[in-house]
Amino acid sequence: MGSEDTIYVAVGGVEESELTLLWVLHNLKPRKVCILHVHQPSKMISSMYGVDGNLAEIIFDQQQIRGLEEVGKDMMNRILDEYLLFCSQAGVSAIRLHIQMDDVAKGIVELIRRHNIKKLVMGAAADEHFSEGMWLMSEKAQYVNENAPFSCQIWFICRDHLVHTRFETAQSSNAPSPSGSSYLTSSTEAAGIFGSTVSEEREESECEIELYDVLHSGEEGSSNDQLFDRLEQALKEAESSNQKAFEESDRRVKAEMNATRAMRQAKMLERLYNECKRENETALAKQNESLENIKRLGEEELSVSREQNSILESRVANSESRMKQLEDELSSAVEQLQVSLKERDELQIELENSHKVIEELLRKQAEETSSTHMDQFNLDQLSVSEIHDATLDQLEICQKEKDELLVELENTRRINEELLRKQSEDTSNSHLQQPFIEFSLSEIEEATEDFDQLYKIAEGARGSVYYKCALRHTEVVIKVLGRNSFQDSNEFLQEVDDLIKLRHPNLVNLIGACPEKRALVYEYVPNGSLEDHLNSRNDMPPLSWQSRMHIATQLCSTLMFLHSGKLVHGNLKPGNILLDDNFGCKLSDFGSCRAFSLVENSSNMTESSNPNPYLDPDFRNSRRVSHSLDLYPFGIIVLQLLSGRSTQGIAESAQSELLNGGNLSSFLDSSAGNWPHQVAQLTHLAIRCCDINRSRRPDLASDVLKVLETMKPSIASIAYAPESNEDSEPPSYFLCPILQAVMSDPHVAADGYTYEATALQDWLADHDTSPMTNLRLPNLNLIPNFPLRSAIQQWQENR
Repeated sequence: MGSEDTIYVAVGGVEESELTLLWVLHNLKPRKVCILHVHQPSKMISSMYGVDGNLAEIIFDQQQIRGLEEVGKDMMNRILDEYLLFCSQAGVSAIRLHIQMDDVAKGIVELIRRHNIKKLVMGAAADEHFSEGMWLMSEKAQYVNENAPFSCQIWFICRDHLVHTRFETAQSSNAPSPSGSSYLTSSTEAAGIFGSTVSEEREESECEIELYDVLHSGEEGSSNDQLFDRLEQALKEAESSNQKAFEESDRRVKAEMNATRAMRQAKMLERLYNECKRENETALAKQNESLENIKRLGEEELSVSREQNSILESRVANSESRMKQLEDELSSAVEQLQVSLKERDELQIELENSHKVIEELLRKQAEETSSTHMDQFNLDQLSVSEIHDATLDQLEICQKEKDELLVELENTRRINEELLRKQSEDTSNSHLQQPFIEFSLSEIEEATEDFDQLYKIAEGARGSVYYKCALRHTEVVIKVLGRNSFQDSNEFLQEVDDLIKLRHPNLVNLIGACPEKRALVYEYVPNGSLEDHLNSRNDMPPLSWQSRMHIATQLCSTLMFLHSGKLVHGNLKPGNILLDDNFGCKLSDFGSCRAFSLVENSSNMTESSNPNPYLDPDFRNSRRVSHSLDLYPFGIIVLQLLSGRSTQGIAESAQSELLNGGNLSSFLDSSAGNWPHQVAQLTHLAIRCCDINRSRRPDLASDVLKVLETMKPSIASIAYAPESNEDSEPPSYFLCPILQAVMSDPHVAADGYTYEATALQDWLADHDTSPMTNLRLPNLNLIPNFPLRSAIQQWQENR
């Protein structure tokens, strides 16, 4: 039974033993506890057994003696049950072990030997207060320390403090194990016991001595009646005293049990209070930390908002400055136009007056001719002829001045239309030109779920990857530059700055960037790329020839825009030509147009590698960068639009068709519809764009765009989808922002937006702010948007 995992705890008095048990639970933290107790029988019962067994039978019958023993055992069981309950509440398994002996110390030693106990905890000085350096104060502790087997390790405790530890040794005692009876029968030990307890037993033995005297006096001659009367009275008094002692003992046990229970509950409540206090302190610390994090995030967001607000204010100021400049130019052009119209009207009046003078002279000449003679006729006719010649000279001078004025008027009209067209483009695309935003890496990772493959839509050159996701409630495409990119951080920021300045209706709009990840954020163009449509991916229907020429025209004008800014695209191919909902052209990947990047890419190519079919062969050999670098892929793309074929040998096939009678029916893509007759001239120009000698390639503005412009009457019938029908939706910039309907009389307000004239006039009757920005308008002037009105009328006619 003496398992080394079990801690034996000797208990006796309630208060001291409870402190001893608490010390064991807190310091030794046992898995199992055995409550050890030595039960001492009542001293009165022991003394009665010791005087005379026959007398005890006379004084107390056996039932009364057993009753007293049961009371003592019941008290012992109650105390032990209380200790077991205490251990159970502390979460420790506990059992009990007890023995009945007169001497507690000997009882403990006997239990150690019987059960081979290895670890024991007991009190050192129950009646003393703990002090530093104190020794074993009680005789019980000293006896156990000296006589217990050396195989048992013993801790001696006083008032929840460790006084002494006797460690386990290999030496063992060979003394015989005393039994309970030997403790009682040894005369020396009995004398010691009686000597130490005479004062305690004096009152209890008074009754016995008195009875003994009565019996002896009875032997000397007293009558039996008197003897039994006194004996009966003594029994009654003994029974009454016994009953009082029992009741007092029971009250004392109950009081001790109540005190123990109250102390245990108080300590339990104290532990619960400490635990709740620690939990509250932990929760408060976490709450404070959370508040600090929220405060820090709020400060960061406020800082970002202030920076964005500063950028927006700067852009608004630049836009207002640009708008004011355009208004001044437009006002000057209108004034010049009005002057020209006035001069034209004056010249027209002068011309009409000259015609009247000439007619009047001719009429008079006819009348005079009819009334004069023949000989005089030659002279008069000569005079009329001279007058007629002079009049014709004057008429020619007037006609020349008129022609010059008309030319000047036409130039003025073109300038005015160009200014209005640019203003219309700026206005119609203002909803796409969002302010530049610098995104954080955490925002990018959250939108792409840490760059999950589900969001990946394509891979580009030099390890760049494209992801489609939603950022701030807007669909975007994120281009993450690869590790093999030629750019360092400064070059990346410089490219971002360059891309911000490039604004064109047919260039993909740059929304923002993430320098930390070296990522660019572009607008999402929903209708795929030209490569997808040419290859009929995802069951896309073929493009009509009108749509193809519309794409070619926009691509030509976009390249002219880039070349005018001394820029070269350098990576022109159908995959970088995106199409919007109306099949408008959106050119992408124009940020990689630096000369050293092109040279580096081309230098990495070998003869064995697959060459880029859209890369200029002249550049591959000479490494010279010029605007002609974009002409070669432009010619290939135009030939693909015409034929729907792959790039392999496409220029040679087109050249062969032209040389064989100029019949292109077998070369052209029949699924696009009936091609116009100008297609032969466009095919010839596309072949010239693909000439290996770049000096023989045509000019985009003077050659290619001129041919595409001749096809405009046919392109005017284009619908903004491959299958045109009357159900096609109007472009968004045809709609009035106030009425959300197609405009019939569009006018530009001072905020730069175009509105229906009547709707804007009704708005300005009650407001002096912009319907779009809610900012105060600098003026209430309205300017007609003639190019946009013509485009709307043309769209309505083609429905």
